Amino acid sequence: MDNSELKETAESVLRELPSVVGAFVREDAYGQPREIHLLVHPGPEPRHFARDVKGLLEERLGIPIDQRIISIAQLARDPGAPEPEGVVERESAGTAESAQRLRFLGSRTRISGGRVSVHVMLESSVERFEGEAEELESGGGRARAGAGAALAAATAACRGRARIDLVSATVVRAAGRPYVVVSATASSPSFGRRPLNLAGAHGLNDEPEVSGALAALKSANRVLARLLSLTEQEAMTPPPPRHPRRGGTR
Repeated sequence: MDNSELKETAESVLRELPSVVGAFVREDAYGQPREIHLLVHPGPEPRHFARDVKGLLEERLGIPIDQRIISIAQLARDPGAPEPEGVVERESAGTAESAQRLRFLGSRTRISGGRVSVHVMLESSVERFEGEAEELESGGGRARAGAGAALAAATAACRGRARIDLVSATVVRAAGRPYVVVSATASSPSFGRRPLNLAGAHGLNDEPEVSGALAALKSANRVLARLLSLTEQEAMTPPPPRHPRRGGTR
């Protein structure tokens, strides 16, 4: 298949899947998929769904796909319903973890010399955390800066227990409206040697930096609920191996 057709074909194939609300494929310099962002209805288990997407694309496009480039964000509500500002992804109401979540407090934006700098403030029930990021003031730069600043503030809240890094912030059109979809990674000794892949989405509004920050917060709040409830010693302790080696040593 011609490289110029890969993006359109891949997005068309992905939109055929019943669970997919929106799909966006970013190409590399050779026209190959570099990032695959999906916005899906609640229900599919992201890891299994990413594996199915990888297999489907490899079959239909005839090229190998790295599963790590697939970012999946699940909607927490009907995409046609209005989304309250600052809402976080809904999960089971565990009181201890819910109390530890961070909330979006506000942001400041400064544009100078073709660059945009965003300062984001988050708060827990007892403390405020701040982060800042800068991007080119073009395309999705404001959304990326907002997302990066929010994740910097979230990392500050972890107090060295973890680091949460922005991978991408992309605008995807789904169900008749645009969304900011954020992909990030979280690294911590308590997660093991491999970082966790995170994704979150929020409807795009007149302030892309705020939409980016809220999407980033949605992507991170699940792991933040766990991290902020751990003691320092627990956070620095690696998890036990999932599959212990059987049998004695030679």
